[in-house]
Amino acid sequence: MKLIKKYAGFLLMLTLLVGFTSCEDDEDIYDDLMGRTWVGDLGFGTNRDPIESGIRLDNNGLGIDYQVYDSAGDLPFRWRVDYGTLYLDYGYDFALREVRGVRVSGRYMRGDLYLDGEFFGYIELRMQ
Repeated sequence: MKLIKKYAGFLLMLTLLVGFTSCEDDEDIYDDLMGRTWVGDLGFGTNRDPIESGIRLDNNGLGIDYQVYDSAGDLPFRWRVDYGTLYLDYGYDFALREVRGVRVSGRYMRGDLYLDGEFFGYIELRMQ
């Protein structure tokens, strides 16, 4: 009887461990993000006057940020997903943007935004 309880406890712990692991891996996140346009605040502008970005993520690791304030036109960037973090690299003129703990549910992408490694805030972008 003690042996059965021991194995039942072990089986229960194993079930809980498997049940609490993340459901989304990087490939799932990549598939959810790719080929869509996401709109929201990515830390451009100021706290008083945020600028909304509309980012399109293409399957070749490149993207376009449609921002109306930029007189030079759209902002190109490189993107990738690694260990649950979305990296948006706009080049030398802009801070590296990281959306850590990125989650996609329904029409929303959520996560914590970091600019050059500094926490900016929680963000929520909506799919267009």
